Amino acid sequence: MTGLAIVTGGARGIGLAICNALLDQGVVDRVAAFDLQDELTEPNPAITLHRCDVTDEDSVRVAYAEVGEVPRVLVNNAGGGRIEMIDGSEGTQSAFDPFSDVDAFRDMVDLNFTSAHIVTRVIGPDLAEGAVICNTASIAGLMPGRLYAYGAAKAALIHWTRSMAQALAPQKIRVNAIAPGIIRTKLWEAMQPDDNAYDTMIKDIMPMQQDQSPEDIANAAAFLCSERASQVTGEVIRIDGGLTLR
Repeated sequence: MTGLAIVTGGARGIGLAICNALLDQGVVDRVAAFDLQDELTEPNPAITLHRCDVTDEDSVRVAYAEVGEVPRVLVNNAGGGRIEMIDGSEGTQSAFDPFSDVDAFRDMVDLNFTSAHIVTRVIGPDLAEGAVICNTASIAGLMPGRLYAYGAAKAALIHWTRSMAQALAPQKIRVNAIAPGIIRTKLWEAMQPDDNAYDTMIKDIMPMQQDQSPEDIANAAAFLCSERASQVTGEVIRIDGGLTLR
């Protein structure tokens, strides 16, 4: 199928996997990746990279103008951020101490929630009937845990996804979200640096006894953005090996 997708945070990791899945599965034939990175970790001639700070509306407008085309698919994937532990290392948060810095809390919410609103505010008015928006949430937004600011931001993103789906349904624009489980990212490497201990943890907590890959997440996103999901809107698909069943 011809058409353009815009994927935020698309230069690496889950974002780049989503770009590739959209192309490989024929959902679109070209992708514009918005990212602060200067290059794709795996170059692809069908993917153009546009430097963009998704928390800044002016930056988004510049990147969108550079693309010069209205997308058929918009994936608000950018997120993550550095999460501080009490001892100053990178990892989970305590309930109070890290939040003495209100700006850090706001930065986490801006990157993981407000950015989706900003990007959609810029691009959304141009979307035509049949367009699709997919947001990358997290199981942290579905269950309580120690990722306080991150989890709250993803919970807000999930609620916003459902509200937007309801609002845009009359225009035949679908809005869904994916909720990744546990992937061996830098965050998890910081929280559990020992590979053997990490593997043991996964077997202990995951009903399917394995973690998820960027490709697992990308396949779900590509499905939601495809015609196969033409009657799916307002949904949040958990790709978590059954973790949230517990």
